[in-house]
Amino acid sequence: MLKRYRKSFYFQLLILDAVATFLAWILAYYIRFEILREDDADWAMTFVQLGFLAVVLNWLFFHANRLYQPFRIQPWYREVLSILIAIIQGTVTIVVLYYFFAPLRISRGHILLYLAICEIMVVLFRITYRNHIYAMYWKGKLLHPILLIGNGPQMERYIRTVKNAPDLGYRFIGWVDGGEKTTEYDIPSLPEDELERLIERYHPELVVIGYSHLDAAKIEKLLQSSYNVVTPLVVLPDLSYDFIGSTVEDFLGIPLIKINQPQERFFAGLVKRFIDIVVSLIGLILLSPLFLIIAILVKLTSKGPVFYKQERMTMDGDRFYMVKFRTMKVLPDGSNEKGWTVKDDPRVTKIGAFLRRTSLDEFPQLWNVLKGEMSLVGPRPERPIYVEQFKTKIPAYMLRHRVKGGITGWAQVNGWRGDTSIEKRLEYDLYYIRNWSLWFDLKILFLTFIKGFVNKNAY
Repeated sequence: MLKRYRKSFYFQLLILDAVATFLAWILAYYIRFEILREDDADWAMTFVQLGFLAVVLNWLFFHANRLYQPFRIQPWYREVLSILIAIIQGTVTIVVLYYFFAPLRISRGHILLYLAICEIMVVLFRITYRNHIYAMYWKGKLLHPILLIGNGPQMERYIRTVKNAPDLGYRFIGWVDGGEKTTEYDIPSLPEDELERLIERYHPELVVIGYSHLDAAKIEKLLQSSYNVVTPLVVLPDLSYDFIGSTVEDFLGIPLIKINQPQERFFAGLVKRFIDIVVSLIGLILLSPLFLIIAILVKLTSKGPVFYKQERMTMDGDRFYMVKFRTMKVLPDGSNEKGWTVKDDPRVTKIGAFLRRTSLDEFPQLWNVLKGEMSLVGPRPERPIYVEQFKTKIPAYMLRHRVKGGITGWAQVNGWRGDTSIEKRLEYDLYYIRNWSLWFDLKILFLTFIKGFVNKNAY
């Protein structure tokens, strides 16, 4: 049944993408040459043939961008970007083929229209299909049976994550060696048995193994048994080996685990820095009129400088001065914004309250980003005096300094900013570091624009 579903899922997506691509190609041609009538052209068979070529190329590049993954539908924002990249790759290939092998003149208008229409149509078709799949999941159909073996914090974390994501379509059919936790998580408790017998009896699509390192013998036994079954197995790593940014590297045939190096990937790091430079430079230019207005308001409503600089700590413990618009009154001793800010803080000026609530006071940090002291996305840099306090009280606090501090971060877009739990902020920061990718940065930037600027904890 599951194999049939995989093939059906794959085939249906192929058909949907083919229809969307071909319709987009023909529609773009019709708009360009029939409606706009900017040039004389006939409905030549050549264009129809090229439409079929566009379908084949999209299939190839959709595969290359991992857009045909059974049981794993990507988050919509990532899927949209992957689709756009694949369509651009296919279109560039068509243009190259045009140039070298065909005497047909290229219409830039047709190509641009095709790009836009194809992206829209493929996304709409896939959203419709995605919603259809989700509806089937919610009705209890096409669910993917998962067998759990073992116990421990990582297993519980896995269960909570899956239960909080019903759109995955996973169903726990049983839990071996789960103890009292099976009742707590409402998962059927299963007796211990040989792996082969468990799979024959319950027919899981996936077996998840999650023992602590103290039960290494059990894991070894299960892995030995896995050689006799074809069902996929995954092993949840013990928390004691859950290193930040760990990667496996081959050293003369010896596997090495590199830890605490989450953004060492050279190309991705270059792209991240390039994005920082481009966005911060454009932002500073476009926002300069707004900066001027804010500067005038700050100057007119309270005495003191327009900008406020405060020492912060970033990657590798390096220190720098972070720039903000001043939002507090200058104290008699000449200092300002001293100490932790709390709700209804009397030191905050009227315009300062608005700037803090909307996070407009943070915008001058684009200058820090341009200089390379900060990134657009990353854990919020903290004052050194607080870092010294937190690192002695909160385990793993210094791990957040393995990456460059940012204007916005995963903790901030999830509401953990201002006078909130430092432990929760650290939890989200470490999640970001473990799972860092350029896509994750784009997601955080998008969420920042949607909900990150105005926040109930910003004061």
